[in-house]
Formats: sequence, structure tokens, C-alpha cells
Amino acid sequence: MRKRIIRSLTATVLITSIMGMTVLADEVTDIKNQQNSLAQEKQNVEDELAFLLTQMDELELSMAQKNDEIEQANKDLASAQQKFNSQQDDMKLRIKYMYEDQSTSLSEVFLSSKNMSEVLNKAEYVQQVYDYDRSKLDEMSNTAKSISNLMVSLENDKKSLENMASELTSKQALLYTTLDDLNSKDADLSSKLKDAQQRAAAAVAAKAAQAATTASSNVTAPTTANNDSALASNVVSLAYSLLGVPYVSGGSSPSGFDCSGFTSYLYRQYGVSLSRSSSAQAYGGESVPLASAQPGDIICYPGHVALYIGGGQIIHAPYPGEVVKVASVNIMSITDVRRYW
Repeated sequence: MRKRIIRSLTATVLITSIMGMTVLADEVTDIKNQQNSLAQEKQNVEDELAFLLTQMDELELSMAQKNDEIEQANKDLASAQQKFNSQQDDMKLRIKYMYEDQSTSLSEVFLSSKNMSEVLNKAEYVQQVYDYDRSKLDEMSNTAKSISNLMVSLENDKKSLENMASELTSKQALLYTTLDDLNSKDADLSSKLKDAQQRAAAAVAAKAAQAATTASSNVTAPTTANNDSALASNVVSLAYSLLGVPYVSGGSSPSGFDCSGFTSYLYRQYGVSLSRSSSAQAYGGESVPLASAQPGDIICYPGHVALYIGGGQIIHAPYPGEVVKVASVNIMSITDVRRYW
């Protein structure tokens, strides 16, 4: 008779849980759809930002190369200018000595020549030297002018690259701002989703509690809490020793556990009897707030139970194919925390 009542209670709790979740199903679905749309938008912005950063990296390399070219052109121009000045000084000095002998005047040089042919030869020689120097000066002047023109071209290229960098930087700032806005929206949606899920869980718990109260006259509640911290500590230690035991549906021994089989086995080793179903375990012992949960407490979820070990973690038998393992307490919406120690 007792088993039939428990099965009936379990079925009632499951039905009310489904009803509770259905109440806010539309709101939760709508928020999740918004999150999916937002995630796609964020992905698009992140892709565009990644492409932009690649462009900026290539642009920075181009600017570095252009700076090197400008630096080399400056060195070449300085060298050409120095050679031009030196050649010009040498030319002036040669002309001075060709036209102005320190001991003899130019007229005397001409008068001392044996004949006009010698005078003309001397004059022709002077002209050739002058023409050679002049051509060299023109050559160096043209080289300097070419380098100067190159520098103007390089500076224009650099200015163009700087303008491109400025445009890309502005786009980068805009994309980061957009991404920040999207992240803020995502955080807001996550908060709304969490609130909706908590309200759904609260509805499940409230309806389940109502069902449990209705059936309480026919069902004896499992062991209540006695505040035995030593017992709780022993239970947690035993749980750690069973990490890695495979999940077995209906299992309640070290050869294999399901979720409620695991928690009931732990307490059974210390003389505390827990109901064999997760739904029934959610109404035994003593209810405590999640913020006050301590190691050894049973964390209750819709259709699932786990042992709290502190630090926001649990040990539980998750599902077929898995093993007894440590996990975060927030694996799903928590309906209650029950204390049996």
C-alpha cells in the first residue's frame, strides 16, 4: 500500500513539475530565441573585427617598411648633398689656381707663351676642366633632386597609409563599442532567463509541496535532520571514495548507482534511511535555504538529486554512460535543499 502511495505521489510531483515549467515556457523560449539571434550578431561583429585587425597588422608592416625607405632616402640625400658641396669646393679651387697664379698674373702667363697656339691650348684645357667639373656638379645635383622627389613620394605614401590607419582605428573603436553593447544585451538576457527559470522552478516546488502536503496523511516522511555534523562529514568522505563508479539505472550499490540510489546508499551506511526515489527524497529531512547549504545536504532538482560537498560543488550519478563525479551545483534549476543529518 505504501509503495502504491509513493508511486502515486511521484507521478503527481512529475506532472506538477511539467505544469510548472509550462507556465513560463513561452517566456523562456522567447528569451532563448533572442539570445540565439544576439549570438549570431555577435559572431558577425567578431568576424568583422578579426578581419579588420588583420588589415591593421598588414598596414602597420607597410608603414614600418615605408619609414625605413624614408630613413634611407634621407641618408642618401645627405650623402649626395655632401658630395655636391665637396665637388663644388674642389671646382672653385681648381678654377682659382688655373686663373690666378700666386706669383704670375694671368696676362703674364699669356705673354710668356711662345705662340698663340700655346695660349689657345691652355685656354682649351681650362675649359675642359671646367666642363668636366660642371657635368659632375649637374650629375650630383640631378641625383639629389631625384632623391628629394623620391622622398616627397614616400612622404605622400606614408600620409596615405596614416589616413588608412586612422580610418581602420575608427572602425575598430566602433566595432568594440558595438560588441560591448551586444555583450550588455546578452548579460541582460541571461539575467532575464535565469529569473524566468527560477520562477519556473519555484512554481514546480510550490506545486510539488502542495501535492506532498495532500499526500502527507498517507505517507510517513523519511528521517528528519538531527544536526549531526560528524555524520555529514562521513557521508561526504564516503561519496569521494565512490568517484568513478558507473551510472546504472536502478543501481544502489558500489557496482553501479543512479542518482537517488547513490544518495540513499551513502546515508544508509550510517543508519539513516532515505526514500529510494529522487522525488520522495525532495520532501524528507529538513528544508534549508541554498545559501545555507552545507556539505552533506541533498540538492534537489526536477527529477534529480545530488550530494552537496561545499564550495558550490556536488557529487552525483548524472546519467547513463557517465560515472559518479564532481560537478557544479548549478547544473540545472534547484528546487530545494534537504538536510538529513
